[in-house]
Amino acid sequence: MSTDQYIQRRNELNRRARTFLHDLLTKGPQTYATIRQHAHEAGVSLSCVLTAKRSLHVESRTRDGYAVWNLPDAA
Repeated sequence: MSTDQYIQRRNELNRRARTFLHDLLTKGPQTYATIRQHAHEAGVSLSCVLTAKRSLHVESRTRDGYAVWNLPDAA
């Protein structure tokens, strides 16, 4: 695989993960465990989900002992 092909593939995987995470979190806050499960079912790698989290500025809080992710409030 050439460098260009690698970059295109990586960008596509990251775009897919951003779309996945955004679509999931528009339904409301989700626990980290739920996100991992849905990502696994959708074939999205955990590393891509974590990259998407940073790209989307997803907030993470602990609630009742669970990490809960949500999209930042719109300004």
